[in-house]
Amino acid sequence: MKLLTHTPTLLAGLFALGLMNIGAANAAEQQHSYSNSGYCQLAAKGTSQYQRNVLAAYAGKLGYVPSQRECRSLQQQRAVTTPVFELGSAIKQFEQGSVRKLPNATVEKLKMLDSSRQQQWFNQVAG
Repeated sequence: MKLLTHTPTLLAGLFALGLMNIGAANAAEQQHSYSNSGYCQLAAKGTSQYQRNVLAAYAGKLGYVPSQRECRSLQQQRAVTTPVFELGSAIKQFEQGSVRKLPNATVEKLKMLDSSRQQQWFNQVAG
């Protein structure tokens, strides 16, 4: 009997929860920005049927399909402007103007890692 007396409250709570989820999904969709750079990055990933469908949907949201020349140009610009990770400069930037200092033992261990692992570590720690 007690379950039946609380049913309207339970249903109202579930309804409100459902409305919050719908609102959050709509807000997330509206916040996504579409760019020719994003399209070109997706286009470079593969040519499966699924990928073609994703690209078609992305082009629809973007409003046009970027040309291959445009994508090559964007890719070349990214390659030129992508900085090379250097451990020494990363440590200086991490410690500059801060009370955070890496222990010498940590720096020595980082020097033993390859560049991609060092960069991965800095992305996780320094954010």
